Amino acid sequence: MSLHISRVEIQNFRNFRHLVIDKFPAHAVIVGENGVGKSNLLEAIRLVLDPSLPDSRRQLRAEDIWEGHPAGLAGGAEVTVVVELQGYNDDIDAKSVLSAATVDTSPYTARLTYRFARRTEVEATAQNVQPVDRPLTAQDYDFTVFGGENESTGVRTIRREIALRVLPALRDAEGDLQQWRRSPLRDLLERLPLDPGNLDDTAAAVAAAVDQLTKDANVAKLEKHLSDRLTGMFGPRIAIEPTLGFASTKPDELIRSVRLFVDAARRRGISDTSLGSANVIYLGLLLEALTQQRQDEQFVATLVAVEEPEAHLHVSLQRQLFGYLLRSGTALTLTTHSPHIAAVTPVRSFIVLRDTDQGTVGVSTAGLPVTNEEAADLERYIDVSRAEVLFASAVILVEGLAELYVLPALATAAGLDLDAYGAVVASAHGTDFKPYRALLGPKGLDTPHVIITDGDAARDARGIREAGLKRGAKLGPIRASRRPLRTLIEELPEIDDAEYTAHRAPLVKRLRSRGVFVGAQTLETDLCAMFGPQIIAAFQELSSNTKAIEDVRAGVANEQASTVDSGARKKMLARISALGKGRFAQRLASHLGATDLSALVRRTAGITDPAADVDEVALDRLGTASYLFLALDDISHKVRRQPLFSAQAGDGRWPEGPDATGQ
Repeated sequence: MSLHISRVEIQNFRNFRHLVIDKFPAHAVIVGENGVGKSNLLEAIRLVLDPSLPDSRRQLRAEDIWEGHPAGLAGGAEVTVVVELQGYNDDIDAKSVLSAATVDTSPYTARLTYRFARRTEVEATAQNVQPVDRPLTAQDYDFTVFGGENESTGVRTIRREIALRVLPALRDAEGDLQQWRRSPLRDLLERLPLDPGNLDDTAAAVAAAVDQLTKDANVAKLEKHLSDRLTGMFGPRIAIEPTLGFASTKPDELIRSVRLFVDAARRRGISDTSLGSANVIYLGLLLEALTQQRQDEQFVATLVAVEEPEAHLHVSLQRQLFGYLLRSGTALTLTTHSPHIAAVTPVRSFIVLRDTDQGTVGVSTAGLPVTNEEAADLERYIDVSRAEVLFASAVILVEGLAELYVLPALATAAGLDLDAYGAVVASAHGTDFKPYRALLGPKGLDTPHVIITDGDAARDARGIREAGLKRGAKLGPIRASRRPLRTLIEELPEIDDAEYTAHRAPLVKRLRSRGVFVGAQTLETDLCAMFGPQIIAAFQELSSNTKAIEDVRAGVANEQASTVDSGARKKMLARISALGKGRFAQRLASHLGATDLSALVRRTAGITDPAADVDEVALDRLGTASYLFLALDDISHKVRRQPLFSAQAGDGRWPEGPDATGQ
């Protein structure tokens, strides 16, 4: 990869008390909630790298200091922004420009630092020199930007050769393209080695065309009216002779009259396109101009940042455009709320910002611990509907479509509004949770999450049992700790053994401590003990087959019995599968959502005091459905810091002083 930002550290600037992004992706897509500081992150980088930023912007004000600083600007708060660059091991020009700023050679790493701190201000007396003791103002501060470890190493030359170009969210692309001085088309045209003779001939042709136009009596009449009016307004001392034309007849200025059209007949200009198209054209011209400048060795590199590029772009164009740009050679940084852009972003290119009571924190997926094949699987997985995991405060990972309907319904019935807290239920569409665990884990998005999986305890057609416990064991933090658990699973007695439950329960609890919640068999059978009437009612609404309804009734009763008949279980599951597990779960969800779940849970758990919280021990008494409630209880603690069934539970809104990380 070519030269790019590799690390950013910010202290005491706006949203950030101390933000460290150690592995800043070469192509970075920054996501996060509104107000979390995505634009402020770019502004911090601009303080270091943007040559167009005036020094007056680098001279910060009181409101630029992190609001949680105990002393603030008046008390001497210091702001620092450190940006490190890599990717120039084989770039001789970059090595030369960055030589004084280079702090490492394996790989080559340059460090640039912005520091805003109080000036050394002293009172001199005959006997001593001591600092002035008074509240400080912005006038008592100064900034410096330096390279490497030495504050005397200036960066103006570096900023001239390695610059940051930021395109703001509410830019006027159409206006910039029509203004010669601001249009990237200017650089492309002025770079052309035009033939002077051809320019002279063109200017003469333009002059002849203008003369032909003014032969029209109406044009001449308009010129005369304008001349009379302006002469009367200016008076005789200022010579004004208004003349109509459509281009300068001076050869060296003729190039400024060239306009970009969007059709072969040159009838439709930029003003005739949509705002989105104008933005795409502007970005394309800018990238082409930067490419030409680099080829002509005008600079070493330019880093491009675009704020909320989805504005005015149709979703299909978002996917096409940024799927292309994020895999091109130019180092590109985007801030976005668009799941369509997130869906085409390489999985190792995300930076996620989250608000905490200690300022905004951020994580990068650049070091995601997955293979290239697993990364490709994740990129296919993160389509538009699943890109919400990137923006979530917490995630519940499940196996399939049925859980996608059932879990939100149970949460709502329990008084936990997942949407209000930014928590999402996401399906892995299978049982291989490993790459998704890596994506959400501490070396990825670092998003609080739980995994819910079927127990599949009974032997299947291949003779495999306890598949759920075994897949949970594979998700442990370190390989050495998995072997004893796997051994204990293999040593479990058979399901019909009297000691089975006593031996299995500790293993389930051990996995639960890792955030993996394992059921008994499958979702439908596990729900029967608590929600038998709801299951029967949902099935009856979808099927008029008397025999099928009877099989489901018998299956529910079978799951509630002390001994389960495998034949009755298979019949019930077959009837549900024939309807479609997703369709059935969708209808079941409506019944679950209408259940007085708090009362049902308290009754099932044997809690008689209506003012008592339902703790983990009580939830463990809910039988085969307990793992679902324990998982939701875990999420409830993460996002709202209270139990799922709390006597003090609110209406789904944030309690005072929420911690958006859920940690």
